[in-house]
Amino acid sequence: MFSHVVALYRALGAPTIEDGVVSYEGVPTADIISALRKCDGLPAAYGKFEYLSEETDALEIEFRLPSNESGRFYSSLSEFVARNGSLGKGHFPSNVYITELCWSDSDEVAPPEIKSLRRVCRLIELLALLAIGVDKDSSPDGYNLFFALPPDGAKPPRTFLLPTQVDIKVLDYELNHLSLLEEILNRKNENKAHLSERKLMIRMAIASVIEKFESEPNLLLVIVQEWREVLATYRANLQTYVYSFSFERVRREVAQAEIDYGTKLSGVLGDIAGKMLALPISFAGLVVLEKTTSKFEAFILVAGLAVVSIVLLAILRNQMLQTERLLHSFNVIFDEFKDKIKTYPPKLQGLLRITIDQVDKQGKTLSKTFQLLKGLSMLPIAGALLLALVKYWDGFVWLFMAVLSIVFSAPTVDPIFLSP
Repeated sequence: MFSHVVALYRALGAPTIEDGVVSYEGVPTADIISALRKCDGLPAAYGKFEYLSEETDALEIEFRLPSNESGRFYSSLSEFVARNGSLGKGHFPSNVYITELCWSDSDEVAPPEIKSLRRVCRLIELLALLAIGVDKDSSPDGYNLFFALPPDGAKPPRTFLLPTQVDIKVLDYELNHLSLLEEILNRKNENKAHLSERKLMIRMAIASVIEKFESEPNLLLVIVQEWREVLATYRANLQTYVYSFSFERVRREVAQAEIDYGTKLSGVLGDIAGKMLALPISFAGLVVLEKTTSKFEAFILVAGLAVVSIVLLAILRNQMLQTERLLHSFNVIFDEFKDKIKTYPPKLQGLLRITIDQVDKQGKTLSKTFQLLKGLSMLPIAGALLLALVKYWDGFVWLFMAVLSIVFSAPTVDPIFLSP
C-alpha cells in the first residue's frame, strides 16, 4: 500500500514536503487520476487527504504523508541514516522513500548509496554472529560486540568493545568480499577443515584493527574503512597457519597412523607365528600313529591331534577378531580425513588415499592368510582320522555292523510277559 502513496507523490511531480504535507494545484493528468484511484480507501496509517477538490480541468490536493512504521518520507540519505537506529542492528527498514535519491524500497533498482548501506547492514549481522559476545539491549541504536586478542609475549589478553552505530560516513568506503565472512559463518560449511581456526583468525584480525584505532569515536566506521586490512591480515594468518602448520600436522598424523596400524596388523600375525609351530610338530603324531600297535594308544593319539586342531582354530579365531577390531578402529579414525579429503592439498590427498589403500590391502591379505591357516589347522585331526580309518578298517566295519544290528534287530521279549 505504501507503494501507492509513492506513486501518487511521483505523479504529482515530487512536490516539496512541508510539515509532512504535499500540495498540488493544477491540471489532473491521467497518471495523477490513476494514482488517486489507487489511494482511495487507504487506511489512515498510510496517509490521508486533508483537502481534495477534483474538477474536469482543475485539481487541488493536500495529502498528509505517513510518518510511522507503515511508511516514512526522508528528505535526504543523511536524515534516513540518522533517524533509523535499526540500521545499527543490521536491519534495513521497509516502507521508506528518500526524496534526495528519488528512491523507494519498493523500487526494483537501488542506487549505489543504498547498496552500500545494505552491505553495511549485512556486515553488522555477520559481525554479530562472529563476535565472542553480543550485548543487544544496552543501546537502542546498535549492538555492543566483543572481540578479543590472545596474550602475546608480555602483552596480556585484551577484550575490545565494538559499538555498531551507523554513520553516513561509512558510505565513503568500499565494503567488498563480504562473501568470505558469509562462507565462514554458513552452517553448511561446518564440516570444512579448520573452520573454527578460520573464525578465530578473522576475529583476531578485527580485534587487531580495533586495537590500532581504539581511541576513535566510531569504531564501526574504522572497521569499514580498514576492511581491506582486516581481510589482508586474515589471509596472511590463514596461509601461515594452514600451509605451515595444519597440513603438516595432518601429514604427520597420517604417516604415524599408517605406521601404527601397519605395525599392529603385522603383530597380529607375529603373535600366532610361534603357536602355529605346533602344526608341523603335530604331523609327527601321524608317524607315531602309523607305527603303534595298541588301539588304546591310537585313540589317545587321535584325541591329542584333535585337541591340537581345536586349539589352533580357537587361536586363529581370536586373532581374526583382533584384526577386525584394528581395521574398525582405523576406519573410525580415518573417516574424519575421508570426509574432508577434498579440502586438503593434492599431495596430502594422494598420501591419504595410499595409506587407506595399503591398510585395506594388508587387512585383506591377513584375512586370506587366516583362511589358509584355518585349513591347515584341520590337517592333524583330518590326517589322524583318515590314518586310523585305513589302519583299523576291519574294526570300524565290525563296529559299524554291530551298531546297525542293534538298531535294526527286533528286541527279544520273554513270552512270560505276554501271558495273561
